[in-house]
Amino acid sequence: MTNPQILADNYKKILTILNNIIKNEDNNPLIDYPVLIGSRAAKWHIFSFREPNDWDLMATPLQTTLFINKIKESNATFKNIKLIYYPGGGLKLAGEYIDQYTTDKKLISFDIELVSEKVDLRNMKSIFEDNSEDNMKVDNMQDDVEFNFDVFEDDSKKSNVEDSEDNMQDDVELNFDVFENNSKKSNAEDSEDNMKDEINKIEFERFNDVHPKMSALMILELCRNIEDKTMLPLLSNFLCIVAPLKILEALKTSQIYWPADFHKNISDLHLLRDYNKDKVSIIQPLCSPQRDELIELILETRIKETEIIQGKPGEHINLNMSNDDFLENEDNLFVQKCIPREDLHELVKYGDHPIYQGLRDGQSKALIKKFLFEKLDYQTKINCIKEEAMVIALERYLIPMISKDQENSYKLALVRICTTLTKVWFRQFAIDNYPRLSNLDKDLLSIAHNIIEKFPVKQKKPDVILLDPETQAIFESIRPYTKTISSFDKIRDYNDYFTVVERTGINITSPINSDVSVTAIITNMQKANYEEYLSASWTASVVILPTNDLEILSEDEDEGSDEDKDYDDSDSFDMDDVNIEFKDPLKIHPYQESYSGKFSKLNSKHIFVLGIDAYWIRGMGVEEIWRPITIKVKSADFVASLLEIPELTGDLLFKYMLDCLKPTLIDVGETPLRHWVNKLKSNGTIPIEPNQHLWYYAWNYKLNRKFE
Repeated sequence: MTNPQILADNYKKILTILNNIIKNEDNNPLIDYPVLIGSRAAKWHIFSFREPNDWDLMATPLQTTLFINKIKESNATFKNIKLIYYPGGGLKLAGEYIDQYTTDKKLISFDIELVSEKVDLRNMKSIFEDNSEDNMKVDNMQDDVEFNFDVFEDDSKKSNVEDSEDNMQDDVELNFDVFENNSKKSNAEDSEDNMKDEINKIEFERFNDVHPKMSALMILELCRNIEDKTMLPLLSNFLCIVAPLKILEALKTSQIYWPADFHKNISDLHLLRDYNKDKVSIIQPLCSPQRDELIELILETRIKETEIIQGKPGEHINLNMSNDDFLENEDNLFVQKCIPREDLHELVKYGDHPIYQGLRDGQSKALIKKFLFEKLDYQTKINCIKEEAMVIALERYLIPMISKDQENSYKLALVRICTTLTKVWFRQFAIDNYPRLSNLDKDLLSIAHNIIEKFPVKQKKPDVILLDPETQAIFESIRPYTKTISSFDKIRDYNDYFTVVERTGINITSPINSDVSVTAIITNMQKANYEEYLSASWTASVVILPTNDLEILSEDEDEGSDEDKDYDDSDSFDMDDVNIEFKDPLKIHPYQESYSGKFSKLNSKHIFVLGIDAYWIRGMGVEEIWRPITIKVKSADFVASLLEIPELTGDLLFKYMLDCLKPTLIDVGETPLRHWVNKLKSNGTIPIEPNQHLWYYAWNYKLNRKFE
């Protein structure tokens, strides 16, 4: 699996890169027009096909530059545009353009796969080979900035953190000034020249005389003489060849083994296969169409290319293990095992015994034999897969109470069978016969309910924390002025089926001045991914702020002013810069990127933010991996001082909030945090006694390290 790289997000930069590629090509055009693929091409052929959302093209670099220039010449303008490089996979141009001068301002989305017969767009030469000296300067600058943070914190005599951070920012700015004054070029024109130099360094390798063709190149060659054409909207005289159905079916088949957009892809695939084909009897198996040799080669090549970009689906699976080990080894982090899998199979079987039992190579193995499966009649084959899908739906969704929708749970289980949980022939049979598998004909909810009643999931017991008498006295004096916030609007995350959010809070009124109060809110989120790959993430945030500020945060404006954002922006990202539909009505819970660990921008109200991420990796078996814990902290001294309660420090306020709300991460999310705290206790870094809340240990440890 490769990580895509955005080479440029400005049309001028993109044209520079493309023109440099064109210089290495000859003047003989590979094909006269780009080729239209995807749902837009399918809709051109099949009127009943779903309404497409975008335009998917395959085009040469020269045709792509023509496309960009056509947009700039017309009334259309780019809303966004990105040139994306997939190491080992190739180049894509993606974005949107819009006609600003029409009343409806129609938005056109596009995705162009670039194709060259002279330049290997899969392999980009490193642009950093010759600028190690520049990189060293940047590294040294970052070291200086970090050093200034430490010097300021050591010498600081101020207890007010906000004042400290203002001075710290001055020191950082001074460091940047020093670096910029030593630079030979400091004006905007020189910066632009440097940018152009970097863009011009982007270079791709040329093909050798003999090389295997990429699938897109084969498709363009096959479409040279196709007469079916259409025109892109808003662009004059920009024609595209419409790829024939046999190519569209092969392209859709090449995507079907990956869970992303599976429900849409499987529906599209069978509509493409059914078109102009005689109806098949329900007692006859569905199968892949007969493809000619060239189309089959295109399909095989396309699958290998997709594997380079997205990884091999099901590569992690090891079915040659005991039945007891199979599921737990595959994802013991996420499945609450109540009863053996064999017992679940007994509850959903169609005959006298579960079908898989007669197909195994030994009673203790999860592996079933292909030659035994092929001896079954067609309906028994269908029932065999449905039994397995129902067991998966029970184990992964219904029994753990992740979902109460048995139809959706069953469909998600089928997705797993068709993608990441099975291999080769079994998976292919499920994909080919998906329309016959998609109907659920047993009551899984009642089965799950009976199991949950008989084998209830054990609940975690919270740690018992005993307070010292002085702390207890302070807490008891505050409790009469504390009210629990009973309800919050729900956070919505549109990118995930399985997002669980818990939000609690308290309001503390100053006993000295009843017009002053502060609000503490804890947000707990677990996001599980059961479709694309098995993973889960946990984020927790503690916000303590003047109550009046909470109303400001919930408005449509940005979260506070620039002065309010006192976390390092280099370690965060802007939600507006990424395609994430994440909606928090209060705008106080940050989103975390799992691959980088970065949070969306934090502000001074965030006293504590925690991020934990886990997933499985592929190998001989399956190994559970916890990524490094991400923790961001800030002192609560300033907001504690607003209450004017004698002896109430930020430290005590944080402890009090944890004592009132007793938060824990959902399910097993706290496991790595507990291990980390125990390690710090064992080496004497933090005291063993008195026992504190896990979040307090993390907050206090990180906060003290900022001032060491």
